Amino acid sequence: MTTLNIRKYLLVPILAVLALLMIRESVGIVKAIFSPPPPLTVTGNLEMYLWTAVGVGIYAVLRILMHKNMRWLEVFSHELTHAVVSLMMLRKVHSLKAQDNGGEVSTSGKGITRVFVTLAPYCLPIFTYFFLFFRPLIKFDGLWIYDMVVGITVGFHAMCFKTQTGNHQPDINRFPKAFAYLYIFSFLLFNINTILVSYWSSKNIFTALVYTLSSIWEGLTAFFHLFF
Repeated sequence: MTTLNIRKYLLVPILAVLALLMIRESVGIVKAIFSPPPPLTVTGNLEMYLWTAVGVGIYAVLRILMHKNMRWLEVFSHELTHAVVSLMMLRKVHSLKAQDNGGEVSTSGKGITRVFVTLAPYCLPIFTYFFLFFRPLIKFDGLWIYDMVVGITVGFHAMCFKTQTGNHQPDINRFPKAFAYLYIFSFLLFNINTILVSYWSSKNIFTALVYTLSSIWEGLTAFFHLFF
């Protein structure tokens, strides 16, 4: 067992705590969605996600009608996510290629950034984030159309995560399984929570990120106060 893998095993308990905190936050967000101010309704605030849900359905149909092209696009987005996160981590991107049966991206860099780059395609919906960055600029009358587009990206990434995550992936096999899957689960929940909160009337994607990070910090502080 390499020194790097030993370090990853030592991080597993920390990731487990993070996963529990993300589950706790998810429960709080769901409660907030289904517990709006009076008058109460059975569906709560689900209406704000209606057109996004329609967009998810549209992608499901598109994938059936354009399976081969969508398959290539899913592979391309996987490799593009590697490249985008590499650039965010100040790593150098040398090449990127994608085919419907697989792809490859070549980057260089050292340190812990390799973890973020390697596992990003299994939990980071880059297209959804891209469109949510511009959502606050959309006029209210046309927001429902824009939300359908966001929903298409949500459906797209959901399919990517479903089909690409597994023990068959070399990316995942580079790390201890417990570490890799806890990492993916924790950060996937983080992104889902952030996206849900970004739809709230008082929030956008930027303030939603702050909200989610603040919630994690509060949870970590409360956890450590149990022992110290």
